[in-house]
Amino acid sequence: MAKSWTDMVNEAKSQVTGISPEQAYQRLQEDQEAMLIEVRDAESVPEQDRAPNVTMISLGSLPMRADLEIAERLRDPRLEDRSRQVIVT
Repeated sequence: MAKSWTDMVNEAKSQVTGISPEQAYQRLQEDQEAMLIEVRDAESVPEQDRAPNVTMISLGSLPMRADLEIAERLRDPRLEDRSRQVIVT
C-alpha cells in the first residue's frame, strides 16, 4: 500500500529535528560551513525577504540536487559533503 502524504510528513518529522529561527541563526554563526537552503521558488521570495547568504534551491529540485547517484551536472556540489550542516527553511 502506498504511503499517504500525512504518513510521509509524520515519518519525516520523526527523523528530522526542527529548530527555531533563533537556533538556526546561532548555528549559522557557530559553523561557517553550515548551509542555509530556502526551498520556496526564488521568484516567490523577494530579494529583501531573503536571509543573508541563503542558497535558493526549490523543494521540487532539492532531492535531485543532493543525489550523489545522478549525473554531476545535475547536482549541487555544495551538497556532496554529507557531514556539512544543512538548515532548510
